Amino acid sequence: MRGFSAPRRATLGDGWALVVFSVPETQRAKRHELRTRLAHLGFGTVAPGVWLAPGTLACVAKETLARRELAGYVDIFRADHLGYADLADRVRQWWDLDGLSAKYTQFIECYQPLARRIAAHGVPAGRQAFRDYASTLIAWQRLPYLDPGLPLELLPAGWSGVTAGHLFAELNGHLHEPALRHAVSVIHA
Repeated sequence: MRGFSAPRRATLGDGWALVVFSVPETQRAKRHELRTRLAHLGFGTVAPGVWLAPGTLACVAKETLARRELAGYVDIFRADHLGYADLADRVRQWWDLDGLSAKYTQFIECYQPLARRIAAHGVPAGRQAFRDYASTLIAWQRLPYLDPGLPLELLPAGWSGVTAGHLFAELNGHLHEPALRHAVSVIHA
């Protein structure tokens, strides 16, 4: 059992991966698949047919789109923002930061009591460790895929994703091994 980690947080120096695509009207299914793949990779919509993500996602986007046989519809560029609008304002338009922040906040509110319980009473063992670990993983598993790892300078102050990431790492560190031991003991019983 391996935990899910947060994506590497990009910096402004990483630049941007810019995807420009055009899919003929007769191939709507391909257009839908392309948009779905880009969204799952963490790209935000700048304009119809123009999607953007931190430059750290360029290689994985290129590999994914080629593997899904979508490369023929796409051009991928490395880009820098040169002006004019405030980039933080644009980022809020291109990604649903409020929705993502709400999901991170929900994770924190749900799992902070578990971290407090572990701090006060120690790490659970056996079945309880496995339950807590599985619950934490299930709650966390989609968040790294929704968060493209945008530079912190472009995110709202006090971005809840940082706190949620630290909380997950803490819980994963405490629960991974005892949960694994329990799973192995049940499998080999």
